Amino acid sequence: MQFNRRLLQRGLPFLVAALLPASASLAADVALTPIAIPQVVADLPPPAEEAIDTAELECMAKVVLHEAGNQPHDGKVAVAQTLVNRREAGGRFGQSICQVANQPGQFFNTAAYNPDRDRDGWSQAVEVARSVLTGDADPVAPGAIFFRGSYAPTPAFFRTRQRVASIGAHVFYR
Repeated sequence: MQFNRRLLQRGLPFLVAALLPASASLAADVALTPIAIPQVVADLPPPAEEAIDTAELECMAKVVLHEAGNQPHDGKVAVAQTLVNRREAGGRFGQSICQVANQPGQFFNTAAYNPDRDRDGWSQAVEVARSVLTGDADPVAPGAIFFRGSYAPTPAFFRTRQRVASIGAHVFYR
């Protein structure tokens, strides 16, 4: 069973109940203290790197660097989360991050993009991609599946969409 470390760190009560044996009652058998959740988090092993598909991580990092390399951290996260939201949209955009990123007319051919991996921007893009793929990043543009540059006039397509956030030089929509 894989736990979302961020949820455990927030100390959600239902997670405590899920960790208890079926016969345990909160009042009688288990003494809950404010330290209970942090102790559970401390006892968890670090997340396994194998859980992240390296091809997906690389595709996402390339999109983050190319589309939001000059944006604030939240802007990078929002672009990465847009890829995930598109993947989860039921196949309309693709069933993997790489399919979403390489869909004709959307982003670009990630196989043809070879960024300089020695610069800071690449390592930041990889860390953002990793945090979004593992679920550790807080939502910054909830439900966004489209974005555009805020510096350009708004095309008609976006006038029918719900705006969810404006971060850096991008505006995000559902």
